[in-house]
Amino acid sequence: MKKKYSLLIAFACVLVLIGIDQLTKWLCNTNEILLSGDKIILIKNFISFRLAYNKGAAWSILEGKKFFLVSISLLASVFVTYMIVRLVDFKNNLLLSIALILIDAGSIGNLIDRAFYSEGVIDFLHLEFIDFPTFNVADSCLTVGAIVLMVYVLFFYKEPDKKNSLNNELGEEENA
Repeated sequence: MKKKYSLLIAFACVLVLIGIDQLTKWLCNTNEILLSGDKIILIKNFISFRLAYNKGAAWSILEGKKFFLVSISLLASVFVTYMIVRLVDFKNNLLLSIALILIDAGSIGNLIDRAFYSEGVIDFLHLEFIDFPTFNVADSCLTVGAIVLMVYVLFFYKEPDKKNSLNNELGEEENA
């Protein structure tokens, strides 16, 4: 697959995931039941919608440090977007490509909330069976992307052969 098509697919996936994240946040943030403080049970004793706002990062750390969090989120999003441009390759590095797409979408999704909503990041997914913070689609993208990236690094990543890559850079033939 040509690089430009891989990039087109990658950025289309990022945009779709950001769209799903922002749409679900908007739907929950405009729902009268959720705005009243009640919850909507999706699967009893498993998962529900419960509206919450987070002015910090994960688990509300750095709460109230909006400028810092927006800056870090923006830098992370730019870096991951750059990594997509450099490394996306669905044929040879499918796991890495998926991980970068998920991480970028999650980072940008929460960046939008931090930058444009005074309430902070809109969270709405609540696990009923465990004491765990409420989260959103962007958080899920970040978490799954980080797990996929760890699997890729631990089990699939191969160090480039330094001798051959140096020879290729110098224009010399590989020694067999």
